[in-house]
Amino acid sequence: MLPTPMTENAATRRQMRILAVVLTGLWAVTAVAVASAYRPGGPVDIVVMLACFLPVFVSTAGIAWPPVAGSHRHRVALVWIWIAAVLFAVPVLYGVASALVAEGAQSLVPSVEAAYAGVLALFAMAVFSVVEFVHLRRAAVVFERRATLLTVGLGVLLTAAIGVAFGLVAVLNDQALRDQEPLTSRYGPTDPDLEPPFCDEPVELGRNAEISIAAKSSLDNQDRGRAVLTGQRGGDDEIWGGSWEGPDGAGQAAYLRIGRQAWANDSTDDPHAPGTTWRQTVPDPFSLAGGRRLTMDGPPHSVVDVPRGSIVAEDLGLEIVEGARARHCRTFIDGPTALSTFLPLRWLLLDSHEQTDTDARRWRGELDWWVFGDGELGRARVEVSGAGVETDWATEGVRAVLEAELEAVHRDRDVDVAAPATSVTTTTSPRGNPAASAESGAAPPAPPGSPPAAALESAAP
Repeated sequence: MLPTPMTENAATRRQMRILAVVLTGLWAVTAVAVASAYRPGGPVDIVVMLACFLPVFVSTAGIAWPPVAGSHRHRVALVWIWIAAVLFAVPVLYGVASALVAEGAQSLVPSVEAAYAGVLALFAMAVFSVVEFVHLRRAAVVFERRATLLTVGLGVLLTAAIGVAFGLVAVLNDQALRDQEPLTSRYGPTDPDLEPPFCDEPVELGRNAEISIAAKSSLDNQDRGRAVLTGQRGGDDEIWGGSWEGPDGAGQAAYLRIGRQAWANDSTDDPHAPGTTWRQTVPDPFSLAGGRRLTMDGPPHSVVDVPRGSIVAEDLGLEIVEGARARHCRTFIDGPTALSTFLPLRWLLLDSHEQTDTDARRWRGELDWWVFGDGELGRARVEVSGAGVETDWATEGVRAVLEAELEAVHRDRDVDVAAPATSVTTTTSPRGNPAASAESGAAPPAPPGSPPAAALESAAP
């Protein structure tokens, strides 16, 4: 039978080895997250990926040589060192993983705050992992004064070596990527010397744009419905199709505007679909925000452009979006404003294009937008939330959320929005005059507030 001290040491060594395995696993998951998601290109991106595994090799020393303390006080001290190493490592893992998942492949050159947290995590991990290795070489008990100083010194050296190695290859790769930066981006100019306007300055609306709006609704953090709208705009001419689906309703719509003439279609989400029925309407029959009666990026532009009232926008700094430099801004927004700014939010909340004065009036949220080097609006994102009982959804829930994100890209490309190629049946205008004939093609514009003209049977709008 083994002496009691030997059995206690074996049990302690087994427990410490388990703690070392957990710590190694955290750093291994972090390295794998980077290795699988960080591939932006560049001459040494693989080296950057491999450098992320350096902490894993250091932490395995704690598995090979688990620390064994001779007293209860020293064992408690070792556990606290391990707890500190884990507490510092978890935010590093979360920050890397969330950034890569949310924003995609990007530069891993850390900010000062991120680098500071990473250094603390590396140092705590290194000290816990090498404490037994150093004391065995010194033939000293754990926390013997000189061996402990050597452990701290080795931890500092390992932390500095890993930090310098990773930072050097990351900076070199990032610089190489900047030198290879594309001349153009779908979001705008890539000239790094262009300074986007500040958040309290006017924002321009691009002359043209290819636009997409993706929206979703959720209840108590459970996705409920989704909507999408895609189209093009050339000046004030627009064409788009959209659809939505979820337990609160489903539908589709298309819209076309040329100057003062506009047509709507509730039977398809493809504005180029043949054999569908179009009806003439006034520009912006949805009564969205803005004086130009636009229905896609026009309403968000009217909200973020100055003057915007007494609410001061928050400047979140400069960002690089697909090679284009942009300023990220944020402001407060309420429910009715959000519904008058992003049409797909109405589809998800109301299963309709309509909006009443009481819709989501108590809802609150934030509106983010990005202004690029050409001074134009290229992205916008909104999130508003409120009580689930204020909705017409046939379910029980506490917190309802509406989200939407708009992208306006290729704003420097010409867009040609053509009128529907239609045959219009003879109808009578409100004044009793013929509004159109079978040979006339598209119907003339309807006066604001007048009833819609006859439906248009379209082969290809």
